[in-house]
Amino acid sequence: EVGPKLPRRPLRYAIAYVDDAYGRAVSGGAGAELRRGGQVMAGAFPYDPHAADFLALVTRIAAVRPDVLVVVAYIEDGVALRKATIAAHLPLLASIGTSSSYCMPAFGDRLGPGAVGLFASDKPDAADVRTDTLRPQARAALAWAAGRYRALYRDDMSAPALSGFANTYALLVDVLPAAHALTPAAVARAALLVKLPTGSLANGSGLDLGPPGAVDAGENRRAVSVIWEWVAPRTRAVVWPPAYATRPLSVLPIEQ
Repeated sequence: EVGPKLPRRPLRYAIAYVDDAYGRAVSGGAGAELRRGGQVMAGAFPYDPHAADFLALVTRIAAVRPDVLVVVAYIEDGVALRKATIAAHLPLLASIGTSSSYCMPAFGDRLGPGAVGLFASDKPDAADVRTDTLRPQARAALAWAAGRYRALYRDDMSAPALSGFANTYALLVDVLPAAHALTPAAVARAALLVKLPTGSLANGSGLDLGPPGAVDAGENRRAVSVIWEWVAPRTRAVVWPPAYATRPLSVLPIEQ
């Protein structure tokens, strides 16, 4: 959907990432995906979140002339890096960040208009799950969980909370009853054997764990992930994939 609105030339991608186990793992996956898709990798830029000079980092990033900046960050450094790209007037067509920063309400609160047009990869919040994508049992589970969460915390159920609930639900309702014994080995075998179609869990996911030896061993192949977009100051919406979107995807100008 975005392609027709972008320049008709190969886009240049850069990745800025926090230099720790999380940042290296996520940036490595993003880089591999870009290379697999034949995209132009302009550069990768690790940084220490506690000691980085973000204006100097942005100067280095600007030198490789990226069109798109992928950011793997936490809240504090993610906000600082974004402020530095604005201060340096880094010309970007698009930027996407990770669930530990760009998708957080605090990110939008602190940046205001500076977040508009940015994308974030994450799971859906309870309030943004398209219930028409859920099976009846999952729809009922979502309504119960969201209601209980609001009663306890006076707030909407966040993506991490909903994911935790959905995963625990799958364990208690589907995996443990399929295990022949309550031992780690038996439960692990059952978890690999249980297959739930997409839409079976409250966050829209299903269950299909990659087996030992597979490239994606232990990963849930039927986990639902979405792309959020900051569509206005302090306002975000799910824009991709279309089946889970709460608002059409739009290419908004990024402050620079």
